[in-house]
Amino acid sequence: MKNALPREIAGVRLPDSALAQKAVDLAYRVSPPVVWTHVVRTFVFGALVGQSQKLRYDEELFFLASVLHDLGLTAEFRGAERFEVVGADAADAFLKDQGLNTERREIIWDAIALHTSIGIASRKRPEIALVHIGAGVDVVGRGLDKLPPNLVAETIEALPRHDFNNAFYKVVVDTIAQSPQSAAMTWMCEIANAHVPGCPCPSLASQMKASPFKE
Repeated sequence: MKNALPREIAGVRLPDSALAQKAVDLAYRVSPPVVWTHVVRTFVFGALVGQSQKLRYDEELFFLASVLHDLGLTAEFRGAERFEVVGADAADAFLKDQGLNTERREIIWDAIALHTSIGIASRKRPEIALVHIGAGVDVVGRGLDKLPPNLVAETIEALPRHDFNNAFYKVVVDTIAQSPQSAAMTWMCEIANAHVPGCPCPSLASQMKASPFKE
């Protein structure tokens, strides 16, 4: 399946190499619309932040990591580990099969695995930090007020949100329901305990209370 993205969104050029297109095709094939448009908005919003901060980075690496960063939330790739790691592994396997070298794959693996890690990802190299930043803008609006409203509107016009707050939340809940252990002691634990019936998710507090040490 070939999905043709615009060459440019909100003034941001989208990489169009053969590998970038194959990554786009994979993400489009396996992702529901709410995830598919989110991963591309992650790139656009991250790139807008990068422009405002005059960052220099490898556009293709940043694009590949953005487009592939939520494979762990898709029905095809969901697994027993936390979704960020599952997605990073799936992206790495795909990119290895496409012949991408180890050094570049490791950067993409880190960008995907760390994209929800507040306080860590932002300290890493730009290709990693901007996936985290772009996703943060799109998911919870972190830093949205610092972006030009007209460019935000152009991005959403090109990549509709598809009732994002409700639809994306459902994707997260469905992912947890398939593999409850993947949420243990992560930010998804709260969602698991509140919204996945029959899915008690151990938190750090409960694990410490159950520790075998007697103090």
